[in-house]
Amino acid sequence: MKLSFKYVFLGVVVLTSFSFMVGANAAEVLGKKPRYLLSGTSSVPNEQAILKMIWAPGLDEGYVPQGITVAEGTILLSSYKSTDPKQDKGPCRVFRIDPVSGNYSGYFDMPEDCGHAGGLAYLGRGALVVSDTRRLYKVDLDKAFREVKADAAIQSIVKLAGELKGSFVDFDGTDLWIGSYEKEEAKAKLYRLTLKIFDEYDRKGAIKEDKALSIIPIPAEAQGLAFDRDGNLWLTASSSKHGGLFKMDPKTGSILTRYEMVIGIEDIGFDSDGKLWSVSEAGSQRWLKWSKIFPVLFQLDVSKLK
Repeated sequence: MKLSFKYVFLGVVVLTSFSFMVGANAAEVLGKKPRYLLSGTSSVPNEQAILKMIWAPGLDEGYVPQGITVAEGTILLSSYKSTDPKQDKGPCRVFRIDPVSGNYSGYFDMPEDCGHAGGLAYLGRGALVVSDTRRLYKVDLDKAFREVKADAAIQSIVKLAGELKGSFVDFDGTDLWIGSYEKEEAKAKLYRLTLKIFDEYDRKGAIKEDKALSIIPIPAEAQGLAFDRDGNLWLTASSSKHGGLFKMDPKTGSILTRYEMVIGIEDIGFDSDGKLWSVSEAGSQRWLKWSKIFPVLFQLDVSKLK
């Protein structure tokens, strides 16, 4: 919606247009708005499909939102701390958010060797996988939140080498899937791994791509993935210039549908109602100069995507 206003400046009538957000982004954003932002969120593609928005916690402290998953009715969000565009690593923290009120009800810090915490996957029974570029951490969720640190709550650490990178992660109910963020599409791959790696390779030598049960190609600059209740694979890809949500065939990697999304879109996760949650890093302090301000967790009705 655009409204035009006329005002007189030195005897000249000037016509000025202002853009006002309508639809989802005009609605209330739950949670605590970061102090450093003077305005609200930007208008974004496919906002007609957005049902709810929540400010990402930790923004004022310099955290950059990354991984997301839904666990026992709560949303978990991983972030790393950096306000420098040239620094892509920092202390990692996992927040717990109430999807109804938008308030965060706790957090825990990852070990010092975690630098990005790009993905989260909930395995059920209180077990969470946090993926870092070259490590997978299996964490006792309840213990980590009680201790406010993950060190004593880590059940297993698996090191990654070769082509395996834990840029993001998800669980399909049987196996673990990890993906690599790559700027060259030829290098971008998704790897399916058995959960047995957490027992067989806990704190041992690194595993490589030869341990993968299957490998499929994915788009360049992939940032997150999730499986819906029908077993369909959904994947995000983004940069400071573009954002996309892909529905894909998990057996071949073929792209079935692509939807335009906000720049900087990161990980995704489905809730029990079949709604998709995601988060963007656009508008975090590290990326404050980007063209969009949208450092929020947002819930999507995928049936309303265009």
